[in-house]
Amino acid sequence: MNQIENQIQRGIRHLAKKECANYDNGCCLPEDRPCHVISPVYKTIHDGTMNCDYFLKAILPLQPELNTAVWHELLREEDKSGEGWKECVRCHKPFIPGSNRQRYCADCGAAAKQARSREKQRRYRERQKTPA
Repeated sequence: MNQIENQIQRGIRHLAKKECANYDNGCCLPEDRPCHVISPVYKTIHDGTMNCDYFLKAILPLQPELNTAVWHELLREEDKSGEGWKECVRCHKPFIPGSNRQRYCADCGAAAKQARSREKQRRYRERQKTPA
């Protein structure tokens, strides 16, 4: 199992423990059995982790970046392992870009945009101070 899939698994388990209404101490309440999402039996998301329809439809969309990563990983072809992933220039975490020009993950993108805006404002104010 690769690093990307490990990060996805950790994100899925954390989200299920935090947000799922059907989760109680490792069990799925409606089905009265161990939770598919949390169960350590499933080593990858291809093994059966994503057999919970409630989690896929109601819980996973709460984190759009994780949702995209999960669906990308579930729907990709096995012979194209990791195709479409990029590494964030700032934090070096893998992410799925929305366009071919995207360089930052969602978390770093907002901070980078704010830094660019701040620098642009600083340059503008410097030009306004100096007489032409």
